[in-house]
Amino acid sequence: MRALERLTLAGSTALAACNAIVGFGDLERVTGSTEQGGDGGDDGASQRDATPADDAPTSDAPPGPPCDPALPFGAPTALGAPVNSTSGEQFASFTADELTIVFSRRVDFNETILLATRASRQAPFSAPAPIDGLTQGLSVTSVGLPALTADGLMLFYSGESGDDADIYTASRAIATAPFGAPRRLTRLATPQVETYPAVMHDGAELWFTSERLGGITRHLFRSVRDDIGDYQAPTLVAELRSSNNEAGVAFSPDGLTVYFGSDRPGGLGDSDVWVATRATLQAAFGQATPVTALNSARTEFPTWVSPDGCRLYLVSDRAGSMDVFVATRP
Repeated sequence: MRALERLTLAGSTALAACNAIVGFGDLERVTGSTEQGGDGGDDGASQRDATPADDAPTSDAPPGPPCDPALPFGAPTALGAPVNSTSGEQFASFTADELTIVFSRRVDFNETILLATRASRQAPFSAPAPIDGLTQGLSVTSVGLPALTADGLMLFYSGESGDDADIYTASRAIATAPFGAPRRLTRLATPQVETYPAVMHDGAELWFTSERLGGITRHLFRSVRDDIGDYQAPTLVAELRSSNNEAGVAFSPDGLTVYFGSDRPGGLGDSDVWVATRATLQAAFGQATPVTALNSARTEFPTWVSPDGCRLYLVSDRAGSMDVFVATRP
């Protein structure tokens, strides 16, 4: 069975078949609602009535200056426990305030999606809680690689069944509620692998990786949400395609810069972080270049960029197992 979380790269190993989500001991669970339908149904956006928590200073002093967007990101540092563990943390996404994280973790070849919160960006995260219900009514054996909208109301993720993987979504009305029953995004699905979902502008565009062009080489596709909330037939992001693999996407707040993982020539390791820019949202991205400061001789995938553009989160196995890292601009 092909792995949800890894590119088909030299040195990568496939994820074994998973029949249950196990190995998380006494972690508190986030239980999904059973009030919605299962597979199928409307692919639209849910109500957005949650307001992210304010992480501004409480004193009367004005906030410090933002980072300089012209400067490069610094060297990545590990996010630390309890998010990182001796198991593999495969992907991570946040709410706009960076106080809620969703990520996937693999234990004994079983993968699940976890959620944790913190009181401020300087505080540690709470113990991660597995999100229940993400396989409810679906014929999938493993879920992972989550992407969360900025308001925390919609979750996208990859679900695997045999050698196939598709993109699924679950939503909730407010950020403190459990996620409802999941549904498969049928317009995005093929008999091949679709994985690594990423959202831009709170879900207005959904990007993902697919093998639909043939073989096991993976490329980036995007789907635009229409006026009634349905995701349309996806199109290839041709300007970012190479003869190698692309997977794992993170966007700048304005959508004019894209970071993505690729094992194309010119990087340092198995998969590296690459970047490309465009002048407008309607323009094609220009030539991609590797982000040397973020890369190592091992594997890196970008996962999320903060709304102020000052922090880029990525996953890397540079320390021996896949962990979540953050790189900060001065």
